[in-house]
Amino acid sequence: MKKIIILAAVFLLTNALNAQDDYKTAMLNNIKMLDTAVTTASLSQIAATFSAIYEVKKDWHPLYYECYSYVKLSEAFASADQKKTAIDKAAALLDSLPKNNDEVLVLRALYAMDYLAIDRSAWQTYLPIINNSLAGAQAINANNPRSYYLQGILKYNMPASMGGGHEAGIALFKTALQKFDTLAETDELAPTWGRKELGKYLGQ
Repeated sequence: MKKIIILAAVFLLTNALNAQDDYKTAMLNNIKMLDTAVTTASLSQIAATFSAIYEVKKDWHPLYYECYSYVKLSEAFASADQKKTAIDKAAALLDSLPKNNDEVLVLRALYAMDYLAIDRSAWQTYLPIINNSLAGAQAINANNPRSYYLQGILKYNMPASMGGGHEAGIALFKTALQKFDTLAETDELAPTWGRKELGKYLGQ
């Protein structure tokens, strides 16, 4: 079914995305839909649309957002098998994204956190991926707010005896908020997720 959707979308998008402005418009519209999508049907459709855009415009941004769509899809599904199928699709896309990119590294950490939510027995494999990815992202860009947001989630849910706890998590959430508030982004297609999600931890 996904292949049919992609082929149809590619047919419709091929002419529309010839100009750079048309590409950005298509991307921004789909990103906006992704920001508010909550159902598995809508998230699947959005992922397929990003895949179709990538087939026409071989830029890393649509691939990134297709991957992020599958991460969100894994969170939206109820069954563990469906969650695993979606997160495995995200994993395959991650391997095709730029390696030395702070946003990609943060996305890799988010993927690993969601994988652990499905299978906690894999912590010895995925906890190092989370920590190494976030450290790598901050080494590239110390002002990436999403890296501190995910660090905050990790600390918030970690026992105090292991260096975590709510207080440690809140401190990182406040750092993330400060980074969000002072972020000067020049890339129109740059990720924006995380700012809204901070609210539930900081009581906003």
